[in-house]
Amino acid sequence: MNYKIVISITLGLCLGGLTACHHEHHHEHEHEHEHNHSHDHCCEHDHDHHHDEDTHGHEIPANCVKFSKEQSSIIDFATEEVKKEVCGQVIRATAQVVSSQGDEQVAASRASGVVRFAGGDIVEGASVKKGQRLCTIESSGMADGNMAVRYQEAESNYQLAKSEYERKADLAQKGVVSKAELERSKAAYATAKAAYDNLKGNFSPSGAVVTAPMSGYVKSVNVQNGGYVEAGQAVVTISQNKDLYLRAELSPRYYNSLRHIKTANIELPNGGGVYTLEELKGAFVSYGKASGEGNPLIPVTFRIQNCGELIAGSFVKIYIITEEGEEAIAVENSGIVEEMGNTFVFVEVQPELFEKRLVTLGGSDGKRTVVTSGLKAGERVVTKGATMVKLAQGAGALDPHAGHVH
Repeated sequence: MNYKIVISITLGLCLGGLTACHHEHHHEHEHEHEHNHSHDHCCEHDHDHHHDEDTHGHEIPANCVKFSKEQSSIIDFATEEVKKEVCGQVIRATAQVVSSQGDEQVAASRASGVVRFAGGDIVEGASVKKGQRLCTIESSGMADGNMAVRYQEAESNYQLAKSEYERKADLAQKGVVSKAELERSKAAYATAKAAYDNLKGNFSPSGAVVTAPMSGYVKSVNVQNGGYVEAGQAVVTISQNKDLYLRAELSPRYYNSLRHIKTANIELPNGGGVYTLEELKGAFVSYGKASGEGNPLIPVTFRIQNCGELIAGSFVKIYIITEEGEEAIAVENSGIVEEMGNTFVFVEVQPELFEKRLVTLGGSDGKRTVVTSGLKAGERVVTKGATMVKLAQGAGALDPHAGHVH
């Protein structure tokens, strides 16, 4: 009995060993086959040294970097296929931000006198609402233009004209006053009432009132508190800062290209980013057909909607793009990295493996830059997250939990 048990155990171990041996041989064959298909062609000179290594968990060639899907999922990461595109001529310039005519109004004095502001908050940048009282024009004590006297005269004329019209209207019903005479009395009453209402709406016991013509903010205060103004003189300028003009001045050598202006990119100050003209709901307005006597430069004007970061009087960089151009390879500026004075892009040679490629750059429109050498159509490059890929190469790996707070 014991002899039979020993024979059974021995046969079982032998069969198990043969099965395990066969499974191990099959696994090694599959691993070798998988490895041969994952060979990286970006570094052919390392073929002899790395033929028996795949990219998972082994040494990566010096000019390549492994960046996994897990790593790319935790950052703003994107790639795009390189294609030839028509790149128009780019004219770089500085443009001044100017308020549009419909975006700005002036609150003017309705009488001559001394300005008394309504409070200490009427200063540049202060928010105001339409109809808000800005200041009062005091004219009492002056030889002429006394607003109080004018108001009293207008009120007296109104009351007199009203009384006369009511009297003649009553007599007209009795047939004592002719219809023509009644109409003349009615016209005199309407004129006196209009003059009185006009002064009444813009007059206080202390003088004429100046109100905000629209809602917005105070762009400029044109007189000092206590200063003298004439009737019609601008007191406060109100702006809404919504619709703006960008005015650039270009050298006459660009004149023949200006008729082909297609669009523009605007670079905001202080690292505010680069916007296309379309993103700012803007349009090309016009360019000067001649230069001025004292200024040989040609003005070029664009209209935009304020993105909330621009103020009239400031300056921005503008990249004016024309329709004329040649086909070239261009990549997003965010996909270009610099190192030791050289420029590189990361080319995807296979999923999760990128080659750091030295490139030569051409002109830029502020968002995309022409690549004159180092890339060819059909390749795929990193356009977002290139800096993180560069850091991953330097560190050897990127912490997959980077950017998360626990």
